[in-house]
Amino acid sequence: MFEVSGRIAPGETISIRSTLAPKRTFKLKVKDFEPPTRLSWGDAMGTRVYSLASNQQGGTRFSMSEMIGGPLFPLFARMIPPFDESFNQFAADLKKAAEESI
Repeated sequence: MFEVSGRIAPGETISIRSTLAPKRTFKLKVKDFEPPTRLSWGDAMGTRVYSLASNQQGGTRFSMSEMIGGPLFPLFARMIPPFDESFNQFAADLKKAAEESI
């Protein structure tokens, strides 16, 4: 899981701490926030997007994507841990919480 602090609104800066790197705090800008369907945040090297959409079965489809790159990215790439496990755990935790709230 991860911890988010700050105001989630376009142009605001938030702080995120992940269990993947608990001693590191990421300062990210909220790039887009369209409740209840879309949220994106990031920095000069990348953007993470969360989306919700209704499906034909009456449920909700959740998607999360991340684009990383930019001219300075090769200098930092080896310092960034893989987030696949963290992304999968986040999605599983979100699914469990959503199902428990029904």
